[in-house]
Amino acid sequence: MQNGDRSADQLKVAIHDDVAYVRLLNRGSFKVSKAMKQFGLSAIERGLDTIVVDLSDCVGMDSTFMGVMAGLAFRMNKENQGRLYMVNLSPRTRGLLSTLGLDQLVDTHMAGSTPPQFEAVLAVGDKLQELNAEESSRRETAEMMLEAHEDLVDVTPENLPRFKDVLTFLREDIKKADADPDGQAGD
Repeated sequence: MQNGDRSADQLKVAIHDDVAYVRLLNRGSFKVSKAMKQFGLSAIERGLDTIVVDLSDCVGMDSTFMGVMAGLAFRMNKENQGRLYMVNLSPRTRGLLSTLGLDQLVDTHMAGSTPPQFEAVLAVGDKLQELNAEESSRRETAEMMLEAHEDLVDVTPENLPRFKDVLTFLREDIKKADADPDGQAGD
């Protein structure tokens, strides 16, 4: 994934008027989930109570990314009564969130129906900084993915049968990573 590769999954971020803003380019995937989680946690630790995720340039999301969104929404609500907003959704991205119950946890807004209070935040597009995904060890990646999927199960019990095998696989992968400290097996 080169920086000039426009098809690469990418996050661009800014803090504007005490709002953490994220524009997701291409796909919300496990590849950008760690960076998203770190940025979101940093915003929460700074005391920000609003994160806006702009999906105008998003073509899809995987379950790990959506689980990270769920985890951030849970944490924001618990720590500072904050809210996570996902704006400029397409019918496809809205459907993905709805399938896993995230539309009950985060505030969602279809393209063209963005709340007026976020217009200034959305206008900072030219001031966004690319958020680079750091390399993670096999164990770190498996732990992040496991936590994300556990958060999806916490959203709604209907997600447990969906992710039961994934959860089992990730727990086993963590055990294997612990047994192989170099973290190279299975990569």
